[in-house]
Amino acid sequence: MKMRDALKIIKGTQSPTGFMICFERAGDGFLKSDHFPDKHLGEPLIPTEEEAWKLARQFAEKTKGKCVNIYVVNSDFSPVIDYEEKQIKNR
Repeated sequence: MKMRDALKIIKGTQSPTGFMICFERAGDGFLKSDHFPDKHLGEPLIPTEEEAWKLARQFAEKTKGKCVNIYVVNSDFSPVIDYEEKQIKNR
């Protein structure tokens, strides 16, 4: 086995740490959940909660009325503490 193959296996078993932004897309009378970055596709997560909320606000400004209920989750997809108070309704 090559070293790079062994490292892929080792790194693949580690759960990445960081934060993601969850939201719902509004359209056709229903909401569809989505998030970014995509941890399952190997995209790097947002390093800090503060940075994630900043990106969430910027995302909300650009998607007003299209993406709603925007909030931050940790690497296990659990909402961060006090997310209910910080959630961006964006309607």
